[in-house]
Amino acid sequence: MLRLSKAFLLFTGLLYTVFLFYVYAYFAKQEMIYLQLGGDTMAFSSNTLFYTGLIFPLVIAMVGIFFSGFFKKQSISSNGFFKNESAKKKMIAWSNGLGGVFNLFSASILSIILFSNNEEGVTQNGFIPFVFISVALIIVWFLWLPIILAKNK
Repeated sequence: MLRLSKAFLLFTGLLYTVFLFYVYAYFAKQEMIYLQLGGDTMAFSSNTLFYTGLIFPLVIAMVGIFFSGFFKKQSISSNGFFKNESAKKKMIAWSNGLGGVFNLFSASILSIILFSNNEEGVTQNGFIPFVFISVALIIVWFLWLPIILAKNK
């Protein structure tokens, strides 16, 4: 499980970074990028999109890696935070996978921005399910946390 969570984080991080550079190159000549949400329209530059898209998932991944390292250092004892090895391993895997889940969410948001501003005429409506799936995955990920902590007896 630990190796799988690390591989998930690395794989999604790599794919997201490649996709981010593709989107940035796609919008290189476009002065402003527009995103219409409901009745509101947001406008921002491609540099803002790139740096925000680079920093936000990186910070989330670093927080997950920090917690993973923190959990690895915790001892297993009846007086400590972790009562058994299984809960410790699951918490480490959970924190490693947190960055991967947010990479998927960020990629889905990028796809909406890309396809709502493309020149080929593809609309963003066909890609909205990706956002819902990634949000559902984040919700499941955070609902998994109390289950792990409840089994730490």
